Amino acid sequence: MFKKITAIFLTVIICSCARNNNNGGLLTLAMEDELITLDPYLHDDSIAHSILSNIYDALVSFDRDMKVEPALAISWENPDDLTWRFFLRPNVFFHDDRQLTAKDVKYSLERARLGKVCHYLSTLQSITVIDEMTVEIKTSKPSPILLNKLTFIAIMPEGTADPVTTPVGTGPYHFVKYQAGGQIELKANEKYWKSRPTIKRAIFKIIPGEQDRLQALLDGKVQLIRDVDKNKADQNRTNPKVNFVNSPGLGVSMLGINFTGKGPLTVRKVREAIYWAIDPDEAIRASGWDALPIDQLVSPYIVGYNPAITPKRPDLVRARKLLTEAGYPGGFKVSLEMSKTAAATTGDILAKQLGKIGIKVSLTGLDWPDFSNRLYQCQIPFFLVGWSCSSGDASDLFDACLHTSDDKNYGSANWGNYSNRKLDSVIEKSNQVLDNKERIEFLKQAMELAMSDYPFIPIFARNRIYGLDRNIVFLPRQDGRIKVYEIYYKL
Repeated sequence: MFKKITAIFLTVIICSCARNNNNGGLLTLAMEDELITLDPYLHDDSIAHSILSNIYDALVSFDRDMKVEPALAISWENPDDLTWRFFLRPNVFFHDDRQLTAKDVKYSLERARLGKVCHYLSTLQSITVIDEMTVEIKTSKPSPILLNKLTFIAIMPEGTADPVTTPVGTGPYHFVKYQAGGQIELKANEKYWKSRPTIKRAIFKIIPGEQDRLQALLDGKVQLIRDVDKNKADQNRTNPKVNFVNSPGLGVSMLGINFTGKGPLTVRKVREAIYWAIDPDEAIRASGWDALPIDQLVSPYIVGYNPAITPKRPDLVRARKLLTEAGYPGGFKVSLEMSKTAAATTGDILAKQLGKIGIKVSLTGLDWPDFSNRLYQCQIPFFLVGWSCSSGDASDLFDACLHTSDDKNYGSANWGNYSNRKLDSVIEKSNQVLDNKERIEFLKQAMELAMSDYPFIPIFARNRIYGLDRNIVFLPRQDGRIKVYEIYYKL
């Protein structure tokens, strides 16, 4: 049985001189891809998490170091291994002035289970309102990292329109307006339960081109950008107007396979040949990213990373031999799809590398909303995608992308219809083991199984470079979210 956990939130007070700084009126930020949706349950990508986390709160949240801390739940307890009882923070109000109650939490969790974030709630059995400020969650099996998962579930008012077009949360910023493909504008919630935000207005602009984002920063049109090319950041580090900050990334860029139907990619030896044809170091140099070559599906910063998996790539002789054994000695033609941002940085080099073993790649770059929609419709035979285990745990990947899709919220991002019952069993065991060491061993075993079948071919784990105006103070978060509440102007 879990021990009772009670935590009192300690408000972090940034120096009063910064809080009272009149320069904090407006902050403009540039994002690299479009916001797909204003509904926090109809996405599970970095752009939406970054923007919408300024509007919504969850029951619990991560601090900058990925430690769980209270948010809308001021404390919680575990009467037994399958029960979580959350006690809500009093006197918290939504942006429409409705007071937060347990009914809102129940409504939000039940609605989230029907969306694209459902894999975070795969163990939930029932949600019960105990009283106005207490909600109880029953899980189908012990769920030792449920708190990590709940950080992704925004709480909205009961009865909110479906889908959300005008977001209403309890967060530090009110939604003002959204121009699709252009920008989203927010204003400070002066009644925020922590304290009044320093930045009074925030605008997230969509600027897909990396050079365009950097130029906007250098010209003073925006104060914060992310995903800066490493070489360009180095070239501009002496510029007195800007700073660059590096942050270890949790995301891995990888090639994905659709297992629906037949074709060369559904042959294991073909996928293994692709794995050995890829040169991660060359891909990193060509992309301009600050990244680490990677030979598995999570970064070294993630619980479940398996240090025993250390093959050295590429091995073109081995790759060609595998293609021949698979019945494709002369290679084959294939279409590779990815976002336009990825195509501009990584697409050509991957096509070149696969061409060395006879795989002729036709490259297609799509706008992020179109690419994402095709992914979730399982319409792409071969794709490049990034996946970040933003809870700090490899179960994010295993539950969403590799477990067979079912009616228990597993496989919500299984874009290739992959199914491996042995892997499913190990994933499920890892999700119910309470002993942390034993659980980590199950995660490592799951990684070994996945990397022996190559449903995804990892390339690199991307670190993130932020560019910022020298007049602002910004510390990157390990989960990659940009929370305007944590940013302020210098005097």
